[in-house]
Amino acid sequence: MIKQCVICLSLLGFGTSAAQAEEGPLVTARHMSKWEELAVKEAKKRYPLAQVLVKQKVWDRKRKDEAVKQYHLTLREGSKEFGVFVTISFDPHSQKVNKIAILEEYQ
Repeated sequence: MIKQCVICLSLLGFGTSAAQAEEGPLVTARHMSKWEELAVKEAKKRYPLAQVLVKQKVWDRKRKDEAVKQYHLTLREGSKEFGVFVTISFDPHSQKVNKIAILEEYQ
């Protein structure tokens, strides 16, 4: 009798937690770093009508006087889907941006 009660209560618990899980968001947003946000912002300046589909850090390098980060963004503008590389060069001590280069991926 006790086993049956425990089984019933556990099934009720799973039933409500499954219903609650369906109500929540399926995909959670990931926090973007300061430099990733800047890469997206600069790409949107050049391609204002484009929608950012994917963003990925390609590489970064840090030296004593300069740090460089490169991101690859996949954009969609109308029916055209393309990739751009955004390279950000900055002073690692002051965090001041030296240069931003945007290069469309060759297709």
